[in-house]
Amino acid sequence: MKALTIYQFFTVVFSIACYMPPLYLFTDAHLLPKWYLCIGGLTVMGMLTAVALLRDKQGCSYRLIPPFFCKVFTAATTLECLWVFVCIMRDGLRQGGEVGTLGNPAELALHLSIAIPIVLMLASHCKGRKWQLLYGAASVLFAFVLWLTQSRTGLICLALYVVAYVCGIIHRKVGKKMIRRGMYVVLMIAVSVCMYAYVSSHKTASSSGRAFILQRSWTLVKEHPFMGHGHRGFEREYMLRQADYFKEHPDSEYAQLADEIRHPLCEFVYVWVNYGVLAPVALLAMLLLPFWRWWRGDRKVQSFLLPMLAILIFSCFSYPFYYPIAWLTVGASALYAARRVLSHWQKHPLSPYILLVISFVVLGITIIDAVQEHRWYQAYRHSFREDTALKEYEDLHPYFHRNHVFLYSYAMASFKRKNLDKAKQMIAECGQYWSGYNRELLAGDICYYRKEYRDATTHYQMAHNMCPVRFAPLEGLYKVYGITGDTLHQQEVATQIATKQIKVNSTDVMRIKMECK
Repeated sequence: MKALTIYQFFTVVFSIACYMPPLYLFTDAHLLPKWYLCIGGLTVMGMLTAVALLRDKQGCSYRLIPPFFCKVFTAATTLECLWVFVCIMRDGLRQGGEVGTLGNPAELALHLSIAIPIVLMLASHCKGRKWQLLYGAASVLFAFVLWLTQSRTGLICLALYVVAYVCGIIHRKVGKKMIRRGMYVVLMIAVSVCMYAYVSSHKTASSSGRAFILQRSWTLVKEHPFMGHGHRGFEREYMLRQADYFKEHPDSEYAQLADEIRHPLCEFVYVWVNYGVLAPVALLAMLLLPFWRWWRGDRKVQSFLLPMLAILIFSCFSYPFYYPIAWLTVGASALYAARRVLSHWQKHPLSPYILLVISFVVLGITIIDAVQEHRWYQAYRHSFREDTALKEYEDLHPYFHRNHVFLYSYAMASFKRKNLDKAKQMIAECGQYWSGYNRELLAGDICYYRKEYRDATTHYQMAHNMCPVRFAPLEGLYKVYGITGDTLHQQEVATQIATKQIKVNSTDVMRIKMECK
Protein backbone atom coordinates (compact mmCIF):
# COMPACT_ATOMS: atom_id res chain seq x y z
CA MET A 1 0.00 0.00 0.00
CA LYS A 2 1.58 3.28 -1.08
CA ALA A 3 2.11 6.00 1.52
CA LEU A 4 0.08 8.55 -0.45
CA THR A 5 -2.88 6.14 -0.65
CA ILE A 6 -2.66 5.71 3.14
CA TYR A 7 -2.84 9.45 3.68
CA GLN A 8 -5.80 9.78 1.34
CA PHE A 9 -7.70 6.98 3.08
CA PHE A 10 -7.22 8.42 6.55
CA THR A 11 -8.04 11.91 5.34
CA VAL A 12 -11.54 10.52 4.83
CA VAL A 13 -11.44 9.03 8.36
CA PHE A 14 -10.40 12.37 9.87
CA SER A 15 -13.11 14.26 7.98
CA ILE A 16 -15.75 11.82 9.22
CA ALA A 17 -14.40 12.09 12.77
CA CYS A 18 -14.63 15.90 12.78
CA TYR A 19 -18.39 15.77 12.12
CA MET A 20 -19.20 12.57 13.99
CA PRO A 21 -22.61 12.76 15.74
CA PRO A 22 -22.88 11.89 19.46
CA LEU A 23 -21.93 8.32 20.27
CA TYR A 24 -23.46 7.28 23.58
CA LEU A 25 -20.77 4.85 24.66
CA PHE A 26 -18.87 7.32 26.87
CA THR A 27 -19.73 9.92 29.48
CA ASP A 28 -18.73 12.60 26.95
CA ALA A 29 -20.73 11.49 23.92
CA HIS A 30 -19.70 14.42 21.71
CA LEU A 31 -15.93 14.91 22.05
CA LEU A 32 -14.44 11.58 23.09
CA PRO A 33 -15.60 9.59 20.01
CA LYS A 34 -14.04 12.24 17.76
CA TRP A 35 -10.75 12.10 19.63
CA TYR A 36 -10.61 8.32 19.68
CA LEU A 37 -11.32 8.03 15.97
CA CYS A 38 -8.79 10.73 15.08
CA ILE A 39 -6.02 9.37 17.30
CA GLY A 40 -6.78 5.79 16.29
CA GLY A 41 -6.73 6.74 12.61
CA LEU A 42 -3.49 8.66 13.06
CA THR A 43 -1.74 5.75 14.75
CA VAL A 44 -2.90 3.21 12.16
CA MET A 45 -1.79 5.63 9.46
CA GLY A 46 1.61 5.81 11.18
CA MET A 47 1.93 2.02 11.21
CA LEU A 48 0.99 1.64 7.56
CA THR A 49 3.32 4.49 6.63
CA ALA A 50 6.17 2.76 8.46
CA VAL A 51 5.45 -0.47 6.57
CA ALA A 52 5.31 1.46 3.29
CA LEU A 53 8.66 3.11 4.05
CA LEU A 54 10.22 -0.26 4.78
CA ARG A 55 9.03 -1.55 1.40
CA ASP A 56 9.65 1.62 -0.61
CA LYS A 57 12.58 3.74 0.52
CA GLN A 58 11.52 6.63 -1.77
CA GLY A 59 8.82 7.61 0.73
CA CYS A 60 5.85 9.80 -0.01
CA SER A 61 5.40 12.96 -2.05
CA TYR A 62 3.45 15.51 0.03
CA ARG A 63 2.47 17.63 -2.96
CA LEU A 64 -0.94 16.01 -3.52
CA ILE A 65 -2.01 15.57 0.11
CA PRO A 66 -3.37 19.11 0.86
CA PRO A 67 -5.62 19.31 -2.25
CA PHE A 68 -7.11 15.90 -1.52
CA PHE A 69 -7.73 16.79 2.13
CA CYS A 70 -9.37 20.07 1.09
CA LYS A 71 -11.78 18.30 -1.27
CA VAL A 72 -12.78 15.64 1.26
CA PHE A 73 -13.17 18.15 4.08
CA THR A 74 -15.28 20.40 1.83
CA ALA A 75 -17.57 17.48 0.99
CA ALA A 76 -17.96 16.59 4.68
CA THR A 77 -18.70 20.21 5.60
CA THR A 78 -21.30 20.44 2.86
CA LEU A 79 -23.10 17.38 4.23
CA GLU A 80 -22.99 18.91 7.71
CA CYS A 81 -24.56 22.15 6.43
CA LEU A 82 -27.30 20.21 4.68
CA TRP A 83 -27.98 18.38 7.93
CA VAL A 84 -28.33 21.75 9.68
CA PHE A 85 -31.13 22.65 7.24
CA VAL A 86 -32.78 19.29 7.91
CA CYS A 87 -32.71 20.06 11.66
CA ILE A 88 -34.19 23.52 11.03
CA MET A 89 -37.04 22.09 8.96
CA ARG A 90 -37.69 19.44 11.62
CA ASP A 91 -37.30 21.47 14.83
CA GLY A 92 -37.14 25.14 13.78
CA LEU A 93 -34.34 27.59 14.55
CA ARG A 94 -32.47 27.01 17.80
CA GLN A 95 -32.44 29.97 20.17
CA GLY A 96 -28.73 29.74 20.98
CA GLY A 97 -27.56 29.05 17.41
CA GLU A 98 -27.41 25.96 15.20
CA VAL A 99 -25.17 23.05 16.16
CA GLY A 100 -25.80 20.35 13.52
CA THR A 101 -24.28 17.06 14.68
CA LEU A 102 -21.75 18.84 16.93
CA GLY A 103 -21.82 19.71 20.61
CA ASN A 104 -22.33 23.49 20.51
CA PRO A 105 -22.54 26.44 18.06
CA ALA A 106 -18.93 27.49 18.69
CA GLU A 107 -17.64 24.11 17.49
CA LEU A 108 -19.68 24.28 14.29
CA ALA A 109 -18.56 27.89 13.75
CA LEU A 110 -14.92 26.82 14.10
CA HIS A 111 -15.33 24.08 11.49
CA LEU A 112 -17.03 26.46 9.07
CA SER A 113 -14.44 29.20 9.64
CA ILE A 114 -11.74 26.71 8.62
CA ALA A 115 -13.79 25.33 5.71
CA ILE A 116 -14.62 28.68 4.04
CA PRO A 117 -11.03 29.64 3.02
CA ILE A 118 -10.42 26.04 1.97
CA VAL A 119 -13.37 25.99 -0.42
CA LEU A 120 -12.45 29.45 -1.77
CA MET A 121 -8.93 28.19 -2.43
CA LEU A 122 -10.34 25.22 -4.32
CA ALA A 123 -12.57 27.55 -6.36
CA SER A 124 -9.62 29.76 -7.33
CA HIS A 125 -7.41 26.83 -8.40
CA CYS A 126 -9.88 24.51 -10.10
CA LYS A 127 -10.27 24.27 -13.87
CA GLY A 128 -13.73 24.32 -15.34
CA ARG A 129 -16.65 26.66 -14.93
CA LYS A 130 -18.87 23.99 -13.38
CA TRP A 131 -16.49 23.27 -10.50
CA GLN A 132 -15.99 26.96 -9.84
CA LEU A 133 -19.75 27.43 -9.54
CA LEU A 134 -20.05 24.43 -7.21
CA TYR A 135 -17.27 25.63 -4.94
CA GLY A 136 -18.68 29.16 -5.01
CA ALA A 137 -22.13 27.85 -4.00
CA ALA A 138 -20.52 25.82 -1.20
CA SER A 139 -18.76 28.92 0.14
CA VAL A 140 -22.08 30.83 0.22
CA LEU A 141 -23.70 27.86 2.00
CA PHE A 142 -20.92 27.73 4.59
CA ALA A 143 -21.13 31.48 5.23
CA PHE A 144 -24.92 31.33 5.67
CA VAL A 145 -24.74 28.43 8.14
CA LEU A 146 -21.93 30.25 9.96
CA TRP A 147 -24.33 33.16 10.41
CA LEU A 148 -26.97 30.74 11.73
CA THR A 149 -24.59 29.61 14.49
CA GLN A 150 -24.80 33.15 15.94
CA SER A 151 -21.10 32.95 16.76
CA ARG A 152 -19.55 36.40 16.94
CA THR A 153 -16.06 34.93 16.67
CA GLY A 154 -17.09 33.13 13.49
CA LEU A 155 -18.47 36.35 12.03
CA ILE A 156 -15.22 38.15 12.88
CA CYS A 157 -13.35 35.47 10.92
CA LEU A 158 -15.78 35.93 8.03
CA ALA A 159 -15.20 39.69 8.06
CA LEU A 160 -11.42 39.16 7.97
CA TYR A 161 -11.83 36.83 5.00
CA VAL A 162 -13.73 39.56 3.18
CA VAL A 163 -10.90 41.99 3.99
CA ALA A 164 -8.30 39.53 2.67
CA TYR A 165 -10.33 38.98 -0.52
CA VAL A 166 -10.81 42.71 -1.16
CA CYS A 167 -7.14 43.39 -0.41
CA GLY A 168 -6.23 40.79 -3.04
CA ILE A 169 -8.42 42.59 -5.60
CA ILE A 170 -6.85 45.95 -4.68
CA HIS A 171 -3.37 44.46 -5.03
CA ARG A 172 -4.16 43.22 -8.54
CA LYS A 173 -6.09 46.24 -9.80
CA VAL A 174 -4.31 49.25 -8.23
CA GLY A 175 -0.84 49.91 -9.51
CA LYS A 176 0.44 52.69 -7.23
CA LYS A 177 1.81 51.44 -3.93
CA MET A 178 0.81 54.50 -1.87
CA ILE A 179 -2.79 54.35 -3.07
CA ARG A 180 -2.92 50.62 -2.31
CA ARG A 181 -1.67 51.13 1.22
CA GLY A 182 -4.16 53.92 1.80
CA MET A 183 -7.01 51.73 0.61
CA TYR A 184 -5.82 48.93 2.89
CA VAL A 185 -5.87 51.26 5.91
CA VAL A 186 -9.33 52.65 5.08
CA LEU A 187 -10.70 49.13 4.59
CA MET A 188 -9.26 47.86 7.87
CA ILE A 189 -10.60 50.84 9.80
CA ALA A 190 -14.08 50.47 8.28
CA VAL A 191 -14.26 46.74 9.01
CA SER A 192 -12.89 47.21 12.54
CA VAL A 193 -15.54 49.85 13.31
CA CYS A 194 -18.29 47.62 11.95
CA MET A 195 -17.07 44.58 13.94
CA TYR A 196 -16.81 46.63 17.14
CA ALA A 197 -20.31 48.05 16.65
CA TYR A 198 -21.71 44.56 16.04
CA VAL A 199 -19.97 42.93 19.00
CA SER A 200 -20.86 45.76 21.39
CA SER A 201 -24.53 45.74 20.37
CA HIS A 202 -25.12 41.95 20.36
CA LYS A 203 -25.00 39.66 23.41
CA THR A 204 -23.89 42.51 25.69
CA ALA A 205 -24.39 40.32 28.77
CA SER A 206 -22.06 37.70 27.28
CA SER A 207 -19.44 40.37 26.54
CA SER A 208 -19.65 41.66 30.12
CA GLY A 209 -19.32 38.14 31.44
CA ARG A 210 -16.24 37.50 29.31
CA ALA A 211 -14.64 40.71 30.57
CA PHE A 212 -15.32 39.66 34.17
CA ILE A 213 -13.78 36.21 33.58
CA LEU A 214 -10.65 37.75 32.08
CA GLN A 215 -10.32 40.14 35.02
CA ARG A 216 -10.44 37.27 37.53
CA SER A 217 -8.10 35.19 35.35
CA TRP A 218 -5.61 38.05 35.32
CA THR A 219 -5.43 37.86 39.12
CA LEU A 220 -4.31 34.24 38.71
CA VAL A 221 -1.71 35.28 36.16
CA LYS A 222 -0.29 37.94 38.48
CA GLU A 223 0.08 35.42 41.31
CA HIS A 224 2.41 33.13 39.30
CA PRO A 225 3.26 34.91 36.04
CA PHE A 226 6.40 32.92 35.18
CA MET A 227 5.77 29.34 36.32
CA GLY A 228 1.96 29.23 36.36
CA HIS A 229 -0.28 27.25 38.72
CA GLY A 230 0.55 23.86 37.21
CA HIS A 231 -1.44 21.45 35.06
CA ARG A 232 -5.18 22.26 35.27
CA GLY A 233 -4.37 25.09 37.63
CA PHE A 234 -7.19 27.16 36.17
CA GLU A 235 -9.79 24.54 37.15
CA ARG A 236 -8.37 24.37 40.69
CA GLU A 237 -8.08 28.07 41.37
CA TYR A 238 -10.45 30.18 39.25
CA MET A 239 -13.76 29.56 41.02
CA LEU A 240 -12.10 30.27 44.37
CA ARG A 241 -11.13 33.74 43.10
CA GLN A 242 -14.65 34.26 41.77
CA ALA A 243 -16.04 33.34 45.19
CA ASP A 244 -13.65 35.78 46.91
CA TYR A 245 -14.76 38.57 44.59
CA PHE A 246 -18.50 38.09 45.20
CA LYS A 247 -17.91 37.69 48.92
CA GLU A 248 -16.36 41.16 48.93
CA HIS A 249 -18.79 42.61 46.33
CA PRO A 250 -22.17 40.92 46.93
CA ASP A 251 -24.03 43.66 45.03
CA SER A 252 -21.79 43.53 41.96
CA GLU A 253 -23.40 43.92 38.55
CA TYR A 254 -21.68 40.69 37.53
CA ALA A 255 -23.45 38.62 40.19
CA GLN A 256 -26.41 38.00 37.89
CA LEU A 257 -24.05 36.74 35.15
CA ALA A 258 -21.89 34.43 37.28
CA ASP A 259 -21.76 30.76 36.34
CA GLU A 260 -19.56 27.68 36.64
CA ILE A 261 -16.38 28.53 34.69
CA ARG A 262 -13.88 25.93 33.51
CA HIS A 263 -12.10 27.95 30.80
CA PRO A 264 -11.33 31.68 30.49
CA LEU A 265 -12.54 31.69 26.85
CA CYS A 266 -9.04 32.54 25.70
CA GLU A 267 -6.47 29.85 25.02
CA PHE A 268 -3.55 32.22 25.62
CA VAL A 269 -4.79 33.14 29.09
CA TYR A 270 -5.60 29.50 29.88
CA VAL A 271 -2.10 28.19 29.11
CA TRP A 272 -0.53 31.21 30.85
CA VAL A 273 -2.44 30.49 34.06
CA ASN A 274 -1.44 26.81 33.91
CA TYR A 275 2.12 26.84 32.61
CA GLY A 276 3.50 30.37 32.87
CA VAL A 277 4.49 33.11 30.46
CA LEU A 278 6.37 30.91 27.99
CA ALA A 279 3.24 28.85 27.19
CA PRO A 280 1.27 31.61 25.35
CA VAL A 281 4.47 32.60 23.52
CA ALA A 282 4.93 29.00 22.33
CA LEU A 283 1.25 28.78 21.33
CA LEU A 284 1.45 32.01 19.35
CA ALA A 285 4.65 30.84 17.63
CA MET A 286 2.96 27.58 16.64
CA LEU A 287 -0.02 29.44 15.16
CA LEU A 288 2.19 31.95 13.31
CA LEU A 289 4.55 29.32 11.83
CA PRO A 290 2.89 29.19 8.37
CA PHE A 291 2.80 33.00 8.27
CA TRP A 292 6.54 33.09 9.00
CA ARG A 293 7.23 30.49 6.31
CA TRP A 294 5.13 32.46 3.84
CA TRP A 295 7.01 35.67 4.75
CA ARG A 296 10.28 33.82 4.11
CA GLY A 297 9.11 33.04 0.57
CA ASP A 298 7.48 29.60 0.92
CA ARG A 299 4.33 30.33 -1.12
CA LYS A 300 3.16 26.72 -0.93
CA VAL A 301 1.95 27.25 2.65
CA GLN A 302 -0.42 30.00 1.48
CA SER A 303 -3.43 27.67 1.58
CA PHE A 304 -2.94 27.29 5.37
CA LEU A 305 -2.85 31.00 6.18
CA LEU A 306 -6.57 31.77 6.52
CA PRO A 307 -7.47 28.50 8.32
CA MET A 308 -4.68 29.20 10.79
CA LEU A 309 -5.94 32.78 11.11
CA ALA A 310 -9.35 31.35 12.07
CA ILE A 311 -7.78 29.22 14.80
CA LEU A 312 -5.79 32.24 16.00
CA ILE A 313 -8.96 34.34 16.26
CA PHE A 314 -10.88 31.55 18.01
CA SER A 315 -7.95 31.11 20.42
CA CYS A 316 -8.46 34.71 21.51
CA PHE A 317 -12.19 34.33 22.21
CA SER A 318 -12.92 30.62 22.69
CA TYR A 319 -11.33 27.20 23.29
CA PRO A 320 -10.66 25.69 19.81
CA PHE A 321 -8.07 23.20 21.08
CA TYR A 322 -10.80 21.21 22.80
CA TYR A 323 -11.71 19.97 19.31
CA PRO A 324 -9.72 17.65 17.01
CA ILE A 325 -10.18 19.92 13.98
CA ALA A 326 -7.94 22.61 15.51
CA TRP A 327 -5.13 20.15 16.26
CA LEU A 328 -5.53 18.54 12.85
CA THR A 329 -5.23 21.90 11.08
CA VAL A 330 -2.29 23.10 13.16
CA GLY A 331 -0.53 19.76 12.83
CA ALA A 332 -1.03 19.59 9.06
CA SER A 333 0.22 23.17 8.74
CA ALA A 334 3.33 22.46 10.82
CA LEU A 335 4.10 19.24 8.95
CA TYR A 336 3.66 20.88 5.58
CA ALA A 337 5.79 23.85 6.60
CA ALA A 338 8.50 21.38 7.64
CA ARG A 339 8.00 19.02 4.68
CA ARG A 340 11.64 19.28 3.54
CA VAL A 341 12.92 18.19 6.94
CA LEU A 342 10.29 15.46 6.99
CA SER A 343 11.37 14.20 3.57
CA HIS A 344 14.96 13.86 4.78
CA TRP A 345 13.87 12.21 8.04
CA GLN A 346 11.77 9.52 6.34
CA LYS A 347 14.84 8.39 4.38
CA HIS A 348 16.72 7.63 7.62
CA PRO A 349 16.99 3.85 8.10
CA LEU A 350 15.62 3.98 11.67
CA SER A 351 12.67 6.27 10.96
CA PRO A 352 10.18 3.47 10.04
CA TYR A 353 10.95 1.57 13.24
CA ILE A 354 10.64 4.68 15.42
CA LEU A 355 7.34 5.56 13.77
CA LEU A 356 6.08 1.99 14.19
CA VAL A 357 6.92 1.86 17.92
CA ILE A 358 5.36 5.26 18.63
CA SER A 359 2.21 4.34 16.72
CA PHE A 360 1.82 1.02 18.58
CA VAL A 361 2.29 2.71 21.97
CA VAL A 362 -0.18 5.52 21.26
CA LEU A 363 -2.74 3.12 19.81
CA GLY A 364 -2.46 0.86 22.85
CA ILE A 365 -2.94 3.78 25.24
CA THR A 366 -5.94 4.99 23.23
CA ILE A 367 -7.62 1.57 23.24
CA ILE A 368 -7.07 1.16 27.00
CA ASP A 369 -8.47 4.63 27.67
CA ALA A 370 -11.52 4.00 25.46
CA VAL A 371 -12.26 0.74 27.28
CA GLN A 372 -11.97 2.39 30.69
CA GLU A 373 -14.13 5.33 29.60
CA HIS A 374 -16.81 2.92 28.42
CA ARG A 375 -16.69 1.07 31.75
CA TRP A 376 -17.13 4.41 33.50
CA TYR A 377 -20.16 5.16 31.32
CA GLN A 378 -21.68 1.80 32.25
CA ALA A 379 -21.04 2.43 35.94
CA TYR A 380 -22.62 5.86 35.63
CA ARG A 381 -25.75 4.36 34.04
CA HIS A 382 -26.01 1.64 36.68
CA SER A 383 -25.57 4.14 39.52
CA PHE A 384 -29.20 5.24 39.11
CA ARG A 385 -30.64 1.84 39.98
CA GLU A 386 -28.01 -0.68 41.12
CA ASP A 387 -25.78 -0.86 44.20
CA THR A 388 -23.21 -2.83 42.17
CA ALA A 389 -22.29 0.42 40.40
CA LEU A 390 -20.16 1.42 43.40
CA LYS A 391 -18.07 -1.72 42.94
CA GLU A 392 -17.53 -0.74 39.31
CA TYR A 393 -16.49 2.76 40.38
CA GLU A 394 -14.12 1.29 42.97
CA ASP A 395 -12.46 -0.87 40.30
CA LEU A 396 -12.04 2.17 38.00
CA HIS A 397 -10.73 4.47 40.71
CA PRO A 398 -7.01 3.55 40.33
CA TYR A 399 -7.13 4.45 36.64
CA PHE A 400 -9.11 7.71 37.00
CA HIS A 401 -7.82 8.78 40.42
CA ARG A 402 -6.64 12.14 39.03
CA ASN A 403 -9.67 12.79 36.85
CA HIS A 404 -11.81 15.33 38.72
CA VAL A 405 -14.89 14.58 36.58
CA PHE A 406 -14.67 10.89 37.50
CA LEU A 407 -14.15 11.68 41.19
CA TYR A 408 -17.18 13.95 41.18
CA SER A 409 -19.21 11.26 39.40
CA TYR A 410 -18.03 8.66 41.94
CA ALA A 411 -19.01 10.97 44.81
CA MET A 412 -22.43 11.59 43.26
CA ALA A 413 -23.02 7.85 42.73
CA SER A 414 -22.05 7.12 46.34
CA PHE A 415 -24.34 9.89 47.56
CA LYS A 416 -27.25 8.48 45.56
CA ARG A 417 -26.67 5.01 46.98
CA LYS A 418 -26.49 6.55 50.50
CA ASN A 419 -22.85 5.59 51.03
CA LEU A 420 -22.02 8.94 52.64
CA ASP A 421 -18.54 7.98 53.91
CA LYS A 422 -17.34 7.07 50.42
CA ALA A 423 -19.08 10.14 48.98
CA LYS A 424 -17.23 12.41 51.40
CA GLN A 425 -13.90 10.72 50.63
CA MET A 426 -14.37 11.11 46.86
CA ILE A 427 -15.56 14.73 47.00
CA ALA A 428 -12.51 15.56 49.13
CA GLU A 429 -10.23 13.91 46.53
CA CYS A 430 -12.03 15.83 43.81
CA GLY A 431 -11.20 19.08 45.60
CA GLN A 432 -7.49 18.47 45.02
CA TYR A 433 -7.98 18.85 41.27
CA TRP A 434 -11.09 21.00 40.85
CA SER A 435 -12.83 23.78 42.75
CA GLY A 436 -16.28 24.49 41.40
CA TYR A 437 -19.87 25.33 42.20
CA ASN A 438 -21.21 21.80 41.66
CA ARG A 439 -18.51 20.29 43.82
CA GLU A 440 -19.25 22.67 46.70
CA LEU A 441 -22.98 22.07 46.39
CA LEU A 442 -22.58 18.27 46.50
CA ALA A 443 -20.13 18.54 49.40
CA GLY A 444 -22.71 20.62 51.26
CA ASP A 445 -25.42 18.01 50.63
CA ILE A 446 -23.12 15.20 51.82
CA CYS A 447 -22.26 17.05 55.03
CA TYR A 448 -25.94 17.91 55.59
CA TYR A 449 -27.02 14.27 55.50
CA ARG A 450 -24.04 13.30 57.67
CA LYS A 451 -25.34 15.89 60.17
CA GLU A 452 -22.10 17.86 59.92
CA TYR A 453 -23.99 21.13 59.78
CA ARG A 454 -21.08 23.50 60.28
CA ASP A 455 -19.19 22.03 57.31
CA ALA A 456 -22.43 21.98 55.29
CA THR A 457 -22.88 25.71 55.96
CA THR A 458 -19.33 26.41 54.80
CA HIS A 459 -19.80 24.51 51.52
CA TYR A 460 -23.22 26.02 50.79
CA GLN A 461 -21.89 29.51 51.48
CA MET A 462 -18.91 28.90 49.18
CA ALA A 463 -21.24 27.65 46.42
CA HIS A 464 -23.39 30.75 46.87
CA ASN A 465 -20.35 33.03 46.63
CA MET A 466 -19.20 31.26 43.47
CA CYS A 467 -22.55 31.64 41.70
CA PRO A 468 -24.78 34.17 43.53
CA VAL A 469 -27.45 33.81 40.84
CA ARG A 470 -28.25 30.21 41.84
CA PHE A 471 -30.99 29.29 44.35
CA ALA A 472 -29.84 25.79 45.38
CA PRO A 473 -27.11 26.94 47.86
CA LEU A 474 -29.58 29.26 49.54
CA GLU A 475 -32.03 26.38 49.90
CA GLY A 476 -29.26 24.34 51.55
CA LEU A 477 -28.48 27.17 53.99
CA TYR A 478 -32.20 27.57 54.76
CA LYS A 479 -32.48 23.88 55.68
CA VAL A 480 -29.30 23.89 57.77
CA TYR A 481 -30.37 26.95 59.75
CA GLY A 482 -33.83 25.44 60.20
CA ILE A 483 -32.59 22.11 61.54
CA THR A 484 -30.06 23.79 63.88
CA GLY A 485 -32.66 26.24 65.21
CA ASP A 486 -30.90 29.37 63.92
CA THR A 487 -34.14 31.21 63.12
CA LEU A 488 -32.47 34.60 62.65
CA HIS A 489 -30.21 33.44 59.83
CA GLN A 490 -32.99 31.27 58.41
CA GLN A 491 -35.23 34.32 58.14
CA GLU A 492 -32.46 36.28 56.45
CA VAL A 493 -32.00 33.52 53.85
CA ALA A 494 -35.78 33.28 53.32
CA THR A 495 -35.94 37.03 52.67
CA GLN A 496 -33.01 36.77 50.28
CA ILE A 497 -34.74 33.96 48.36
CA ALA A 498 -38.04 35.86 48.22
CA THR A 499 -36.45 39.05 46.83
CA LYS A 500 -33.88 37.36 44.58
CA GLN A 501 -34.17 38.06 40.86
CA ILE A 502 -34.76 34.96 38.75
CA LYS A 503 -32.36 34.59 35.81
CA VAL A 504 -33.82 31.38 34.35
CA ASN A 505 -37.20 30.30 35.65
CA SER A 506 -37.70 26.61 36.38
CA THR A 507 -39.82 24.27 38.50
CA ASP A 508 -36.94 23.92 40.99
CA VAL A 509 -36.71 27.69 41.46
CA MET A 510 -40.48 27.96 42.01
CA ARG A 511 -40.36 25.03 44.46
CA ILE A 512 -37.55 26.67 46.46
CA LYS A 513 -39.44 29.97 46.60
CA MET A 514 -42.60 28.23 47.81
CA GLU A 515 -40.79 26.11 50.43
CA CYS A 516 -38.90 29.09 51.84
CA LYS A 517 -41.76 31.59 51.56
